[in-house]
Amino acid sequence: MKNSGYLIKNGEVHNGLGGPAERVDIRVTDGVISEISSNLAPAGDKLIEADGLIVAPGLIDLHTHVFSGIGLYSVDPVDAGLRTGVTSMLDTGTAGSLTYPNFERFIIRPADEDIYALLNISMIGAIQGHPEFPPFMGDLNDGRHADVPSAVQCALKYPDRIVGMKVRLTSGLANFEEKNELAGFHGVFAAAEQLGLPCMIHHAASRIPNTTVLKALRAGDTYTHLYHPHPDHAFDPDGAPIEALLEARARGVLFDVGHGLGAFVWRVAEPACQKFGFWPDTISTDIHQFNLKAPVVDLPTTMSKFLYLGMPLEQIIRASTFLPASAMGKQDRLGSLQAGKQADIVLLKRQRGEFPLTDSESQTRIASERLIAVSVCKRGKWTACQPGAKYPAYE
Repeated sequence: MKNSGYLIKNGEVHNGLGGPAERVDIRVTDGVISEISSNLAPAGDKLIEADGLIVAPGLIDLHTHVFSGIGLYSVDPVDAGLRTGVTSMLDTGTAGSLTYPNFERFIIRPADEDIYALLNISMIGAIQGHPEFPPFMGDLNDGRHADVPSAVQCALKYPDRIVGMKVRLTSGLANFEEKNELAGFHGVFAAAEQLGLPCMIHHAASRIPNTTVLKALRAGDTYTHLYHPHPDHAFDPDGAPIEALLEARARGVLFDVGHGLGAFVWRVAEPACQKFGFWPDTISTDIHQFNLKAPVVDLPTTMSKFLYLGMPLEQIIRASTFLPASAMGKQDRLGSLQAGKQADIVLLKRQRGEFPLTDSESQTRIASERLIAVSVCKRGKWTACQPGAKYPAYE
């Protein structure tokens, strides 16, 4: 079937930019959004009936591990991508300079989704470091792994898909030696500065103080695992953001969820969001082999947790589409519904009922609604996300 001539009608359209939903129609022609307006007349188009559904930009997951076939963590892009409503994703440091070329060749290029990457400052990347799989060794088990020249050389060789740098600052991933963490900490900024690219910092259970990390972050950099449970998270005992966190946001630092297996807990997120209004800029999963079945599942499930917390739907969609695209520097092509943009579109359903939502400490909240992906359009090609969903034409 040709990827042209679709008309999406009667949906609740969120353009991804954070404004209120509109009742408009969207015409897709040859993989591109060609027209958005009210009451568009069919012109030989196949009709996509979206009544009762949310029409949004294709979801963008800013924190994934999809270098499948290497190490302990990664899932196949298929398990984190189109079938969940995600049309683009960012792999955050699974690959380092020694392993990235095969990631691009064998995973990124063949994927149906658009996959971009943050290069790990560690040459070996994030391929080990789970405590249940001895020997327990992480990215920075040896500080020499944080090799700036090789990282810069790799990023310059693959500029189309490498959009920034990544470091994981956790003491256990650095052989419990502060000098190894510091090598990664200083190295990631040195490489990012030389490349003129942003970086993402994973910081949890680290020997480097959170204030040191927050003060080093630059505008456009991302601090992930915002609501993690360790004592060095960036909120005070009452749940209020510490001063360094507020100062970093004022400078233009972005704050990402990065749910993961151990980095999102209700006891931190509830007061931070509901009492003090410190919402994330971007909502992401940190999806990998150890959280795919639970507690993460997929990006719509993570979005549903913020719907439960009280984040407005238009802001949830913006944090899962336009803002991740902007963080990657891809907002000109991805992340919003506008004429001329690539036709990446998701149809979401806002289900009512009773739905358990579980955090990284196995604490569960019962939500009265959730978001699920029904169907997704990638460059004009439609895929069903739910069993029995009709696509590309609702007949």
